[in-house]
Amino acid sequence: MSRLNQGLQKSSGALARWSLLLIPAVWLLARLLVEKAWFAQFQLEHLYTQRLVYQLIGGALSLLLVCVCATWRHHWMRAYVPTPQGHIPTLRGSTYTLSLLACLIVLLAVLGVSTRLAWLAWTDPMHLGHWWSVPFDPGWPALSLSILLLLLVTLGLTRIRRLSLAFLYGSVCVCLVAARSWALWALAIAIPDSGRIESVLGADLSFGLGRFSALALAGELSLILLLLTLSTSLWTRLTRSPCLSDWGFPGWTSRERQLLRPAFALLMLVLAALVWLSRHQLLWTQSGLLAGAGWVGVHLVLPLRAGVSLLLVLLAFTYLPWINTIYRHRRGLRITFFGLACTALITELLLAPALQWMVVRPRELRLETPYLNMAIESTRYGYQLDAIQSSEFRPNRELTNQDLEKGESTLENIRLWDSQPLLASNRQLQQLRVYYQFANASVDRYPLSAERAENQQVIISARELDQSALPAGSKTWQNRHFVFTHGFGFTLNPVNISDPDNLPAYFISDLGRSTQIEGNETLGITREDVKREVPIGRAALYFGTLPSPYAIAPSKIEEFDYPEGDKNTYNHYSGMAGVPLRQFWQRVAASIYLAEPRLLSTGSLNSESRLQLRRDVKQRVSALAPFLDFMGDPYLVSVPLEDGAEGYQQDQHQYWIVDGYTSSRTLPYASILPDGRPIRYLRNSVKVIVDAYNGSVHFYVSEPDDPIIQGWARLFPDLLQPLDGMPRILKSHLMVPQVQFELQVQQLLRYHVTDPRTFYNGDDVWQVPKELYGSDQIPVAPYHITAQLPSSDESEFLLLQPLTPLARPNLSAWLAARSDGENYGKLELIRFPSDVPTFGPEQVQALINQDPQISSQFGLWDRAGSQVIQGNLLVLPVGNSLLYVEPIYIKARLGGLPTLARVVVSNGRRVAMASDLDSALVMLLNDRSMVVTDNP
Repeated sequence: MSRLNQGLQKSSGALARWSLLLIPAVWLLARLLVEKAWFAQFQLEHLYTQRLVYQLIGGALSLLLVCVCATWRHHWMRAYVPTPQGHIPTLRGSTYTLSLLACLIVLLAVLGVSTRLAWLAWTDPMHLGHWWSVPFDPGWPALSLSILLLLLVTLGLTRIRRLSLAFLYGSVCVCLVAARSWALWALAIAIPDSGRIESVLGADLSFGLGRFSALALAGELSLILLLLTLSTSLWTRLTRSPCLSDWGFPGWTSRERQLLRPAFALLMLVLAALVWLSRHQLLWTQSGLLAGAGWVGVHLVLPLRAGVSLLLVLLAFTYLPWINTIYRHRRGLRITFFGLACTALITELLLAPALQWMVVRPRELRLETPYLNMAIESTRYGYQLDAIQSSEFRPNRELTNQDLEKGESTLENIRLWDSQPLLASNRQLQQLRVYYQFANASVDRYPLSAERAENQQVIISARELDQSALPAGSKTWQNRHFVFTHGFGFTLNPVNISDPDNLPAYFISDLGRSTQIEGNETLGITREDVKREVPIGRAALYFGTLPSPYAIAPSKIEEFDYPEGDKNTYNHYSGMAGVPLRQFWQRVAASIYLAEPRLLSTGSLNSESRLQLRRDVKQRVSALAPFLDFMGDPYLVSVPLEDGAEGYQQDQHQYWIVDGYTSSRTLPYASILPDGRPIRYLRNSVKVIVDAYNGSVHFYVSEPDDPIIQGWARLFPDLLQPLDGMPRILKSHLMVPQVQFELQVQQLLRYHVTDPRTFYNGDDVWQVPKELYGSDQIPVAPYHITAQLPSSDESEFLLLQPLTPLARPNLSAWLAARSDGENYGKLELIRFPSDVPTFGPEQVQALINQDPQISSQFGLWDRAGSQVIQGNLLVLPVGNSLLYVEPIYIKARLGGLPTLARVVVSNGRRVAMASDLDSALVMLLNDRSMVVTDNP
């Protein structure tokens, strides 16, 4: 009977253990099923499978190394031979104490680094290539779990089973990191050569862009695994009885020495490889003014590191079997090689700063000139500054009628409404319900007038649903996931005109059956023009830019569509987005995936119900292409698609455009950004189109010469399509992203200089000028205008940034990014003559604020309880002259609507203010304004 009870207890224990394993297995299976179904809605389930295979390959290779280490460790454990009594310990006293302490420190360090890497691999695997620079903030639950695991590992280090746990824990971490870093090693294999060779080490730039990080991480993981194996094994041997009681170690047996030799040889080879790789790392290490290795680095540090790597390889060979003559001298060779390697490292630490101070500093320019040339060339390549077309523009000192006639197309589209005042007005006039939100406004252009060749510049803003703004009583589970599922519609405003009440004019406003579509007689645009070029159609926005929980649609519950007066209109979703919930097992998998058991008990699902996940468009595209960076805000377009656009529905008109970037921290000799961000290479390589209703996603390669995106296109050819495949109407709304342009401007401030002497002296550095916006002094942000460049006869959509010399307010240059047609992506730098002062934004702002009539008007408004907001000061090319335009808004101090009160114009010598642009220009030309001195 007792045997039967023991058997039952063993069976129940085994069953309990298998049950514990069953829970994560079911969770993992549910996650795999839901994720694959999510990818299937894009016909990309093979992409998900391919990524899983890559992870399995990485995990399997690391598991193979773990098995080799575990086999070695098993043989090591069996090699133990008890020490005879009376044997004198080889290590005793303080020597034994230091050995124990060193072994423990290495073990704990390895476990700590493994935990950090594993956490990063789970939460943010795309940053594993530079894991040491990523802040480790796992939160209290994960941190507590990590501490608990480390305590479990370290509390019983004298027990073999606990050390097995330490080895197992570290090995699992290594396998997880190797699997989750699939993007690093996949890109390293697929990336093609760029054809550009860096001249110091002779490597193709693709080595730094795509291969270095994978090789470095592989070496680091190998080092971690070797140190983990050795530290746990040595600790086991050092703490075996009676070593701790005698506080001494008797020494290694011959079998233990045989096992240690190949392990130490492999450790030395891994260290040699990492030191060899560090030579490349030196080429993008920022050192003062120079980005990369300078004279000291090339003539001292690089040879020393190559020498250390060679010495470590030789040291590894001393651990291998040799002929008897050399065998007797092996100990001396080890000491010699190890001593020389340490001497080289100490020499680098001590001699390099001394040489920099004593040899380089007295003749720095002469010695560093070749490396400054490389740094300038590489940084300009990394940010595409080498493709800038430069020209000089010498503006006339007086604005004339001839200039106005020549720049007529520029004047017709001058932006008088900034995004912030327009958003403030929209939020009061057009949100209509508390849960609607205008998150951002985008400047774009549409061909609204058939009589004009130029596009009409507009601001478009999506009306999205903000679930966080729902009343507290309405935030029920059913409302959040079944009823309030989408936003509705958008507003469209001309940028260059206001309505009779000085509020924003609208082409499209309101929503639902009350939607207002209007033309504008002043602009020569009819209602039919707007309806033709900006169709509304089915304007429900199920996918947008605001954080949104999952939604289930369609269902038996009607969804809130839009308000109509005091009533609400409801509908059922008829799109294609989402994970099917038709079968019971699909609902079980979804409930486990969401940790939401109510999904099984609700009676609201029907056979057509779908689970919509990742409804934030940036989160959506990032899940499909995690190897891309998505910076900046997506922007909405509403367009009439032509027939036959593959992958698109002709009756769907609203789409989000998202900019995807490839970037690198490891481009040789390229400088980091002035704001400290370690980005040395940046390309806006991908344009993504997201259907706002159906959720479909299309990726288009916009930088086909980028070696990084070429590598990804080799891996995922079905995901990344050529830009020629984008529908023509959508392509006409592409624009150079402001985020990328701002980063290029940051680098241009110093790297517009190509002469090393001038660059070294720093006497031609630019800055972004400042302007007064409201009551704050802020840097002038890049702004979109429709204007003629001096080199062009036609107006085009431009992103413009004025630039001034450092610590001086005069205008030095404009940087213009072109976005129309074949000129898309081209950068043009318009320089102003240095011998004739040209007023910058700060100087013109001072002219405006010191004009007696203007300042008195501002003061009158302020005393009347209104707040004066001076808008963005635009610097525009008009004919052969410059025109400065600043809109003036006023609003009540407590929540008033911003209105366009005045427009101020200047030619750099005089200022004029009127209620509209045309009147202000007439006053300026008729000299009915304050005359100032010519000198800035």
